Amino acid sequence: GEGVNGVQRSVFTKISLIYLVRSIARVFSFSLFLFVMIVVAGQGLPDVRAFTRGEIVSAVMFVGMSVGLLVGWWRELAGAILILGGFLGFLASEYAASGDIGMSGIFMLFPLSGALYFLYCLLVRRR
Repeated sequence: GEGVNGVQRSVFTKISLIYLVRSIARVFSFSLFLFVMIVVAGQGLPDVRAFTRGEIVSAVMFVGMSVGLLVGWWRELAGAILILGGFLGFLASEYAASGDIGMSGIFMLFPLSGALYFLYCLLVRRR
């Protein structure tokens, strides 16, 4: 294959890059999922009966993102779609409810995991 500045890359270099991307995606997704579980264990689940319609949508999108973190371990494209779709839905719901996305930096790691799973899928297809 064609590499940087016309230097040929070996098949092994391509395969190593592909699996490095997947490994990083898995580490990010596992760490995020573990973080979510620690927060839920520490704070408990909220009373969904008291949620507004917008909060319900946000919660469903957040669950979708969280499920995508796990699904990506076995089905990278499905995980990427769940993570990125859930993230976009969560952003839209938060913005519609408050006019602000108001997220901390930890939420930005969700689309990073989804993007890495998606990149892995693209690299595998090009191989």
